[in-house]
Amino acid sequence: MCEEQNDHTHPHDSDSDSSRRPPSRRGILRWGMAAAPVAAGLTAMAWPDRATAEATTASGGGAFYRTVRGDTLRGIAGRYLGSEQRWAELYRLNRDVLDAHGGEPSPGLRLALPESPDGAATRSFAPLPATAKPLPVPPEGYRLDRIGDTFYAVTAGGTQAAFLVTRTGVVVIDAPPSLAEALPAAIRRVTDRKVTHLVYSHDHADHTANASAFGDVIRIAHTATAERIKASRDPGRPMPTVTFTDSHRLDVGGERLLLSYPGPNHETGNILIHAPRQRAAMMVDVVMPGWAPFRAWGTADSVPGVLRAHDLLATMDLDTYIGGHVHRLGTKKDIETSREFVRDLWSETGKAIAATDMGPFFGKVEAGNNWAGFDLYLQAVADKVEPVIHRKWLGRLGAVDVFTRENALTVALSHIVDAPQDL
Repeated sequence: MCEEQNDHTHPHDSDSDSSRRPPSRRGILRWGMAAAPVAAGLTAMAWPDRATAEATTASGGGAFYRTVRGDTLRGIAGRYLGSEQRWAELYRLNRDVLDAHGGEPSPGLRLALPESPDGAATRSFAPLPATAKPLPVPPEGYRLDRIGDTFYAVTAGGTQAAFLVTRTGVVVIDAPPSLAEALPAAIRRVTDRKVTHLVYSHDHADHTANASAFGDVIRIAHTATAERIKASRDPGRPMPTVTFTDSHRLDVGGERLLLSYPGPNHETGNILIHAPRQRAAMMVDVVMPGWAPFRAWGTADSVPGVLRAHDLLATMDLDTYIGGHVHRLGTKKDIETSREFVRDLWSETGKAIAATDMGPFFGKVEAGNNWAGFDLYLQAVADKVEPVIHRKWLGRLGAVDVFTRENALTVALSHIVDAPQDL
């Protein structure tokens, strides 16, 4: 017997008018190019190339770097050669190419990287703190964590899913393609009962694209997730059969899950999944236990919404948190630490914006090139934020040095464009 109750729950209408849904932040950024050129000028800088460039090994064995806007020789040397002082080596090795472009690393240049003393010519990173290091992987190739007596989490390769065993069947939460073998195997280790329900946390393919493997089950999702799955036309992500807008209570075989939507966050439609009896919660791609946020906040639809989701999770009475990624499950302390970090990054970025006058940067570029002027301004803001966050957080969370600059740029744009008054 399956009893499902929710606020505004309805069977999914495959012919519903998706144009009625509120636009996501990414959608606003796309549509703004036609509707508001000034806004487009701002949003164009939300994903700077500077943070996405990487050193690459050529077929001949030598490493090279493809320059992007905002690069300097000192910056490249600092990121990839271990010291800004090695900029002269970089210049000497690429003198002909650089001199042909005024001696500066114009965007798109292919620069050879001199070997480091240890023979490496790639970017170095801070060591991971103990709380971020991978846990041992059992012979099965995945970790199976039992939460209470009926709730389980499966982790492999930095990705997680969960399932709830009931008297009448199994409820699966997410179906990552990277767990295509591990998740069914883990379920078989625990029970011979069939999967009867599948809950989509949100629509992103890295968490849901193997949903079709579970066959004809009851699939539950937020209405926004259903619309995005429909738009994806991905056979691996079958349409939900039940959708909701605010909250949904799922009672199956004596077990209960409470599904709720706090508003746009990592993704429009990304929901909170609460197992109250097991004192556990799952909210994917919001808190990464032991880690700083991923690049560009995981392409968050709403940076303010991610902060608000942290606030919500911090109020919950729970022992275990499942974040959908990294090597382990989280605790209430992990939620509080992540909340402290994202709040700190938001606050320090706000301080940097207040301390940085935008006007002079437009005088450094060709008249009318607002993109360039605004990029210089954002980079100056990030220059203030990055060292402060590194100083306060390196050693407390993993990968603070990896994406902080890009995340500061993303937060700066959110301060300016979203301008929330409650944070």
